[in-house]
Amino acid sequence: MNPTVPTPDKEEAKTAFCPDFLVVGVVKGGTTALYNLLDRHPGIHLPPIKETNFFARADMRPGDFLREYALDVKLDVGKFIHGGMKEVVHIAQVADPAHYAALFAHARPGQVVGEVCPSYAVCPSAAKAIHAASPKSRIIFMLRDPVQRAWSQYIMNLREGKTLEQDFLKEVEQDDKRARKGWGVNHQYLALGRYAEQVERYLALFPKEQVHILLHERFKEDPMATMRHLFSTIGVAPMEAMDLSGKFNEAAVPRNALLNRLLVRSGAISTVKALVPRRLRGGFKEMLYSRKQMPTLPADQAAAVWSYYEQDVERLSRLMGVDLLQWWGPKKQQA
Repeated sequence: MNPTVPTPDKEEAKTAFCPDFLVVGVVKGGTTALYNLLDRHPGIHLPPIKETNFFARADMRPGDFLREYALDVKLDVGKFIHGGMKEVVHIAQVADPAHYAALFAHARPGQVVGEVCPSYAVCPSAAKAIHAASPKSRIIFMLRDPVQRAWSQYIMNLREGKTLEQDFLKEVEQDDKRARKGWGVNHQYLALGRYAEQVERYLALFPKEQVHILLHERFKEDPMATMRHLFSTIGVAPMEAMDLSGKFNEAAVPRNALLNRLLVRSGAISTVKALVPRRLRGGFKEMLYSRKQMPTLPADQAAAVWSYYEQDVERLSRLMGVDLLQWWGPKKQQA
């Protein structure tokens, strides 16, 4: 446990502060739900920016960011900190070590300090940066059937106006053919689901007993069991009466795709998020998005994308010593 959280002055921040544990991924694997549930534990402190991207900053190329992603991360971090960090922000681009340390300044003595940031799984520099800052930190992955993960990301991108393509497979193929690739540069539908190499990067640096892998499917089936296991892993007391209510980052599709995309690309959605408190955004969401008649993943497209991942899943199964086909694959997707 880090007994003292560094103060945010630049001299002390030259050596980057690192949390006791980091949930490093994956995108659309349930990390938003984990963040919210972990944040309910009195013995845990999380930063008010869910995804800081701090330890992946060497892989960030802001000049190449997609317009929509640049709008997602446009938060003025210094202004946010000096304003008292009153609202939880989903994502930002935190590059200054002093700013990063300041995000943890409200941690109380004795609290276990953590971060949840899925770019740390896929960005190659993150594992080394985390290890250099704190080789004793615990690393946690929340993994999901890679085909379902990609599909969920696609539905999210439809909702957020980041694509208008109505054919999932075509969207995945077009994205993979982009000349420029990387975090925030393309959507990385395929790269984000190649878990074996992501896990191997951490196992090459951290002892195996410090790298923990959770499955999204187990979490959905029995969230309390997953949270008990996670609390034990990071060294805090269990919460038997824990409130598991709430829906986080729910799937939805825009009522008007063209209008939604215009609002996203103009920055109007980002402005609303910045000005309207999270608790008051429900009506706005209801006007723009619908959870009725959600599209379903066609079986032939699921099989096509699964063929891309099959060998990687076998490799990951060997790494984990678990047959992941118990949880993942075309048969499970059709069940």
